[in-house]
Amino acid sequence: MPESPLTDVRLRLIEDVQDAVELMSWLGERREGPLAIDTESGGLDPFRHRLRMVQVGDLHTGWSIPWERWGGVALEVMNKYQGDWVAHHGCFDWRFLKVHTGFKLPWTKLDDTMTMAGLDDPLRPKGLKPLSKLLVDRSAVAGEQALKSGMSDNKWTWNTVPVDYPPFWIYSALDPVLTAHLHKYLKPRVMTSAPAAYDLERSANRNCALMMMHGLALDVPYVEKAIENYRESSEKIRKWLDEAHGITSPMSGGQLARAFTGFGEEIRSYTDQGAPQFNKESLSYYEAYGLTAESRQLAKYILAVRHIEKMIRSYLENFLELKDDNDVIHASVNVMAARTGRMSVTDPALQTLPRDDKVIRGSFIPRPGHVFISCDLDQVEARLAAHFSQDEGLIQAFHDADHGGLDFFCQVASGIFGEPIEKGDNRRQLTKNTVYGSLYSAGVETMARTAGIPVEQMTPVKQAFDMRFPGLRRLSNQVTADSRRNDPPSITSPLGRRLVADRGREGTQMLNALIQGAAAEYAKQCLVQIDAAGLGDAMRLVVHDEVILEVPVGDAPDALKVVEEAMSDRENYRVPLTAGGKIMAERWQK
Repeated sequence: MPESPLTDVRLRLIEDVQDAVELMSWLGERREGPLAIDTESGGLDPFRHRLRMVQVGDLHTGWSIPWERWGGVALEVMNKYQGDWVAHHGCFDWRFLKVHTGFKLPWTKLDDTMTMAGLDDPLRPKGLKPLSKLLVDRSAVAGEQALKSGMSDNKWTWNTVPVDYPPFWIYSALDPVLTAHLHKYLKPRVMTSAPAAYDLERSANRNCALMMMHGLALDVPYVEKAIENYRESSEKIRKWLDEAHGITSPMSGGQLARAFTGFGEEIRSYTDQGAPQFNKESLSYYEAYGLTAESRQLAKYILAVRHIEKMIRSYLENFLELKDDNDVIHASVNVMAARTGRMSVTDPALQTLPRDDKVIRGSFIPRPGHVFISCDLDQVEARLAAHFSQDEGLIQAFHDADHGGLDFFCQVASGIFGEPIEKGDNRRQLTKNTVYGSLYSAGVETMARTAGIPVEQMTPVKQAFDMRFPGLRRLSNQVTADSRRNDPPSITSPLGRRLVADRGREGTQMLNALIQGAAAEYAKQCLVQIDAAGLGDAMRLVVHDEVILEVPVGDAPDALKVVEEAMSDRENYRVPLTAGGKIMAERWQK
């Protein structure tokens, strides 16, 4: 059996001056690879939670430095060291260190093993300890259970566990050592397989860290009034449901089943246990195609009260809880949330806002003397599909729409239905669902369920779409075949990112993986371009393909032009990748 790379590792806690002297002496020694750094905190938000520990280390030694007792030592280490750094989830550590210590890890010298791991194999776990168990040594998680047991027995949290509690500081001191070992393993692999993708991710980490630092100002009175209005509406609907239909809970499958079957409706969906299920798709179907006016009205109000109460619970009340002392929300941007590299926004979950929301986005306002700029990529996934598929009809549809100043989905819908279709016509939305359902390799049943229409109505639309644009089917078959040459099934993105499908599902996942992976890379390149154009410090949030910036009022018209140009590429793709923006003087609006 080979010797564990962790056998001779030394772990130290700074407890007195002599420990600090030895740490500084160690810092001056030669080492293999960069200096690894990590932090322990009382929570995930640097503006609301305290910094507990700063840890540094290399392949052989790890140090835990309690911040509140020995913060000066940690600062001396960080300021004195001039070499390269590595962290696991450096975007997180950078922000905690910046907020609590004032020290800024140098982005040009900072590697990130979480990013490397995601590029090397997106199916692996991302957490430091489980990843180290796979790639470094099984003993990497040995101390984790002892710490969890001790915290549970003493009812400690990450904010209250004593810094000198041995399982805690040992657990912490090991983190930079594990990071150093992951770096030694992953860096050569990633720089061989996907150097361009890694460079892009490093830049995106920097851009998103700065966005999270700035945050968005919250209009607290607006939020409080919105909660009040929503609650009044919810109470009125609940009262009507009870009086008119005997429904005391809009989430009760049994109560809803009695009401809808009483109107002659069939139950469209069941849980795995066989109970009636009333999800958004089935309720939308009843609202549009219910047998009676009463069932359609009931579905409408059930959907409304569920939406209202979710908006209160998941967003408005959550905003008030998450804001800092200056009424600013610092949402968390996960730069590589999906295996395709797509970003996500959590705390609060702004990425899951309803498409037609007119209230929640309005909770955010520009700071005095500033306005928001919102710039959104135009149908980027569909445009990339046209590029990769080389489908002449799809490419021509985009060119016709762009040159004629037309809406792309109206253009496609007009061809499918054989008559002019304008915005507001529900056939436009039906066509849009078909386009994106095709990119996601969804079946007709899924498309119909999503659209809330019968399969019989969706089928001819899907058939007409496939006949007009056969290149998408050919592309799907090609990438599926290509992926099956690898184990597990995979292809690479334009920048070399490994795009992986679940075994046996490559036929339904691979086309979507290609489109999503390319869209993720393009969106991050947009952030880099905006930064290069001098507006990096103005970026505040990225949600899907929309970037929000905050600029002085007088600079807004010129800044909008710069952002639109930075997010557009009219030369390197078979159809132009374009973006459209607007200035929002009062608040964030769709």
